[in-house]
Amino acid sequence: MEDQQIYQSVVNYLRSAIGLLDLEQDSPLRKDVIALCDHLENPTFRIAVFGPFNYGKSTLLNALLGKRTLPIGLIPTTGAAIHIRYGEELHTRIILTDGTEISENSTEVLKRYAILDEQRCMRSDVASIEVYCPHPFLKTGVEFLDLPGTNDREAQDNLVRDQLLTADLVVQVLDGRQLMTLGERENLRDWLIDRGIKTVVFVVNFLNLLEPDQQKEVQTRACLLASEIPLNPP
Repeated sequence: MEDQQIYQSVVNYLRSAIGLLDLEQDSPLRKDVIALCDHLENPTFRIAVFGPFNYGKSTLLNALLGKRTLPIGLIPTTGAAIHIRYGEELHTRIILTDGTEISENSTEVLKRYAILDEQRCMRSDVASIEVYCPHPFLKTGVEFLDLPGTNDREAQDNLVRDQLLTADLVVQVLDGRQLMTLGERENLRDWLIDRGIKTVVFVVNFLNLLEPDQQKEVQTRACLLASEIPLNPP
C-alpha cells in the first residue's frame, strides 16, 4: 500500500472517531484532529512562520521569496493564515465562508481580505487564502504558511495554535532587542513542545538596529537558548 493510501486510511479512522465522540465544534481535541487530517491529506512540506505582531514575519517571507509577495506597510497587520504555494505565475485565491471565490493575478487583494480591521480583528467572512508564486523552492513541494501575529487577540492566537499543528517545520521569529520574552517562552512550551512539535527554527530579527557588541551578545544568548530547549533541529 502506498504512503498516501495509508495516510487516507488513518484520516478516515480519525474522522470517524471524531464523529463518534460527538465533540463540541470548538473543542481543542476536535480542532487538533481535523488539522492533522487536513495535513495528512495534503502531504506537502509546510513551513509555518509565527511570532507577535510587528516582528517582520511577512518581511522574512518576502526576502526568502525574492520579491514583495505579501503586503507590508508601516504597521504590518496580517490577519489571516496565508498559504504560499507554487504557481506558474503570481496569483491569489480567496474563498469566503459563503463559498464565493475571489481570484486575481496579483496580491493586491490581500490588502482587502488578509489584514486586520480598525479594531485589529480578523475578517469573519474569509475561509481560506492562497498565494501562488513562481519560485523554484516552492516547486519542490514546499509550502509557506504566514500566520497572524500573536499575543493580540484570542481569536488570532487560537488560529495560530491550530495551524501550527499542521506544520512540518516551524519558524519562530524573535526580536533581538528583547530576545524570547516570557510570553514567547510560554507559546513555545504550550503551543509547540508540549504538543510534540519540536522541529523549530528561531529567526532573530532587528539585529541591524543594535550595535556590534550588542549583536554579539544576542548571538551568544540565542545559542544558549537553543541549547536549553528540547528541540529537534531540521
